Amino acid sequence: MSGNKTSNLNMHHWTGADPVLRTEFNENFEKLDAFAGQLQTEDPTPVRLSYGMQVVNAKQTSMLENVSIKGRTLVNLLGREGNCEDSTKFKSGNGAVLTTDTTHYVYGTRSLKVEIPTGSTAGNAFLDISGLIKNDQKKKYILIGEVKNGNSTNGVLKFSEETGYGVLTSFITDATRFNLTYAKIDASQIKASNSLKFMFFIVLGSGGQYAYVDGIRLYEISQAEYDALDGMTPEQIADKWPYVDDMKSIYSPYVIKYGENLLPPFSEYKLTNGNGVAIDPYALTITSTGTDVLQNECYVDIPAKPNTTYTLSCPAMTGKAKFISLDSNKTMIASGTYSTSQRQSKTTEVNCEYLRLLFSADTAGTFTFTNPMLNLGPDALPFKPRNDDYLFFPNAQLASNVEGTVYDTLFQRDGKYWKQARFRTMDLDGSLEWRLYQESSGYRIVEISITDGLSDTEKVIKYDGKTIPHVFPLIGADQSILSRSSCVLRLTVSNSDSGWGDLYKDLSTNEIKAYFLGYKMYVAGGSGDIHYNGSGIKAWAYRRPDGGWQDVGTRIPTTPAPGFTPYKLQYQLAAPAVEEITVEGGITFHEGPDQIEVGSGIVVREKTIPFYDEFVNEYYINAHSVKAPLRAGVRKYITVYRGNLADKKWSFGTGGPESRNYAVIPASNYDPTATYTVTYLALDQYAITCNLESIQGEYASNLKKVVDQLAAHQADVEARASIAENLARQVHISQKGVVNPWGDNNSAISKAINGYQKLPSGLILQWGTAVITNTGTVTFPIAFPNYAMHVYGQVETSVASQTVGIGSYSNTQFMAWAVTGPKQTIHWFAIGY
Repeated sequence: MSGNKTSNLNMHHWTGADPVLRTEFNENFEKLDAFAGQLQTEDPTPVRLSYGMQVVNAKQTSMLENVSIKGRTLVNLLGREGNCEDSTKFKSGNGAVLTTDTTHYVYGTRSLKVEIPTGSTAGNAFLDISGLIKNDQKKKYILIGEVKNGNSTNGVLKFSEETGYGVLTSFITDATRFNLTYAKIDASQIKASNSLKFMFFIVLGSGGQYAYVDGIRLYEISQAEYDALDGMTPEQIADKWPYVDDMKSIYSPYVIKYGENLLPPFSEYKLTNGNGVAIDPYALTITSTGTDVLQNECYVDIPAKPNTTYTLSCPAMTGKAKFISLDSNKTMIASGTYSTSQRQSKTTEVNCEYLRLLFSADTAGTFTFTNPMLNLGPDALPFKPRNDDYLFFPNAQLASNVEGTVYDTLFQRDGKYWKQARFRTMDLDGSLEWRLYQESSGYRIVEISITDGLSDTEKVIKYDGKTIPHVFPLIGADQSILSRSSCVLRLTVSNSDSGWGDLYKDLSTNEIKAYFLGYKMYVAGGSGDIHYNGSGIKAWAYRRPDGGWQDVGTRIPTTPAPGFTPYKLQYQLAAPAVEEITVEGGITFHEGPDQIEVGSGIVVREKTIPFYDEFVNEYYINAHSVKAPLRAGVRKYITVYRGNLADKKWSFGTGGPESRNYAVIPASNYDPTATYTVTYLALDQYAITCNLESIQGEYASNLKKVVDQLAAHQADVEARASIAENLARQVHISQKGVVNPWGDNNSAISKAINGYQKLPSGLILQWGTAVITNTGTVTFPIAFPNYAMHVYGQVETSVASQTVGIGSYSNTQFMAWAVTGPKQTIHWFAIGY
C-alpha cells in the first residue's frame, strides 16, 4: 500500500506489481469512494403534497422535515345561498316551481330542485348578484355548481348581465349523480354600464320535468388561475375551489401517512352476523353454516387513490376474498368476484375513493384468514402490521388576501412549528365596544377600534353570509372601511336591519351591541318590521327560522340570539407577527410508495362524556344532538382516546333518527373513571375551512443526512421534554380576585368572585361566589374550553341553604341555570379534566 488515498473514505490505493490488476483494483476503489461521497453530499429531496389522496415514492426511509403551508382564503360572493338549503332565497323564473330535496344533495342536508312549469320548455331559479361583480374590467371570476339531472333534458348554470346573453357552464344530462359544472368569466366582457347581474340555474325539457343543483359558488380568481382553467380536470377544479359558506380560510390542516400495510387489525372490520371473530389483531375465523356468502362477509373500507394498483396477499387464507370499489359517498362503482387466490391485485377506477375488502366463505365449516397484507403496487410484500403516521395542526388558521399574494405562513424551525401571521380574523359581535359614529338617512355608521390593521384590507361578512364591500367614502347601507390612521373599522347598518328609525336620536352603545348579538329594535306591541322612531316603548326581537319575529321584551338583550351567526371580519395586519402553534405527531416515509392524505378541518382530542344506553348496555358518542355530541359533527373518525392511549375497542356506525356518525362501545369495555377524547374530521367542511393547495417539505435522500436528521430531532425532543417537565412542577394560577367573570351577560348578578387553577396533573379546579339580586339566568363562565367540567353548588337564601348538583358539561359553554329572587348567594365549585 502507498500513501495515496481516496478522497471520501480515505482508502489506500493498491500498488501491486501487475499494472493491469492494479489499475482495475484502484478504479473499483474510486467508484466505490465516489458512490460513498454521493451518499454524504446529496441534497434533501423536496416533496410537494397536494390536497387529497396521493402517492409519494420515497427513495429511502426518512422523516418529513421543513414543512411549510401557505395560507388561503376563499370568499364565495354568493354568501351561503349557494348551499341550496332554503328555496326561498332564490327567485323563480318563468314560473318554475322551486323546492328543496332532502334525498339528493352534496352539501348540508338538501339541494335545490327546479321543476319546469306546465306548458313550458324551461324553468329557472336565479339570484340577484348586483354589486358583487366589480365594474373592474381586469377582474376574473369562476362560477361553479354541482348539478344532477332528474328527468329533464338537462340543467345548466348561467351568469348574465342586465341585457346580455351571459356565460353558460356545460350542460348536465347525467341523472345518476351530481356532476361539477363551471364557467370562467372575464369582467371585460361585462358592460360596466349594466348595474344588474344575475346567476341562473336553468332546467330545459317539458312541463313537470326537473333537475337538482347544490354547492353553487362564485369566486374572484387571478389571471394565472383563469388561464390555467382550460387544462384542469373537474376533479382538480373541485379541489382547488371547493364550495364554502361565505368566507373561509384554511383551518386545522393535517397530513396522514398510511402504513405500508393498508389493512387495520380485524377488530376494526365490520364482522357480519357474529359469524366472524377476531381471535388476534391479524387473525380472523369465520364459522359458516351454509352456502350464503353474504351471511359470512367481514369487511373494511380503505381510503384509496383513483387509477392506482393495490395488491392483497394472505398466504394463510382458507376462505375467499374480493374487492369492491366505492365513490366518495361509498356508493358501489364496481364489484369483483370472490376468489380463493392468496394474491389478488386491483386497479382503482377514475372516481374510486374507497376500496372495500371483503373476506367470506360459501360452504359450511371454519375458515381462517391470518396476516393479510394490502399494499400499493402490483407486487405482494411481506406482512407487517399497519403503522400510520400523522401530522395535525389543531385550530391553526391560515388566511390570505383574495388575490393570494399576501398570506399567513406555517413553517418549521428548530423542531417546532410557527405561524407568521399576516391576517387576523374575528367575530364582530356584541362583546365588542361599538359606538355610534354618524347618523344618515336610512342607515347609521357605527365603529370599533382596530389598532393593528392595514387600511382598506378588511373583508366583512354580514350575519346572513353576504359580503359587505369596502367603500370610501361610506355612502349607503352595508358598506365598510378600515382606517389605519384613525385606528377604526366603520360599518353602515340599515334601518331595515336594525330597527333604528331616522328620528331616533339617542342610540346607545348597548343598543348597538344588541344589534350585533342578533336583535332588532321595534315598538313594543307592534310589528317587528316597524322601526323605532323615539316614541312608544322600545322592545327587541330576533328573527325565527320561519321568517317571523320572536319578541324578547323591553330589556336590552345581552346574550346572542338563538341560531344567530355574527358578522365576521378579516383584515391584514400592519406588521407581521410570529407565534408558536400547537402540533401533534410527525411523518416518516417508508422506502417505496407511500399513500398520503392531506386535508383540513380536523378536530384533535375533543373531550366528551359518552352517554349510556341502558336498553342495549352500550356507551355512545355523537349518536344524538343532545347526548354526547361532538361540536363539529363527524365526517370520519380518526381515533377515540381513553386517557392518552388510543382505544381500539370502539366501533363506528351511521344511523338513528338524525343519521349521525356515532362511536359505540359495549359497557364491559368502558371505563367510567377515564377521560375520553376524540380526533375526527369535521362533517361540514364548507362551514369551517377551505382546502389548502399544497404542503411543501423535504426528506433526507442519503444515509448520512438521515442520521443527522435523527440526531437533531432527538435534541429537539429532549429540549421540549425538559421544558414540559419544569412546567409540570409548577401550579399555574391563571386568574384569581374580585372580578365579574360573567360580564354583563348575567343581569341577575350584582357582584361575583371567581378563580381557577390548573394542577400539575392536568386537573382543573374552578370556583366562584355570585350574589343574585334579581330573577334571571346564570351562565357559568369558561376557564378552559372543552374540558369536561363537573359543577356543584350551594344556594343560600334568607330562608335556608340548599346544596345542588348543577351538572356536567363537555362543550364550550356551561349550561344556563335559572335562579329566582329575592336575594340569594350561589357558592359553586367545578372539577374538570
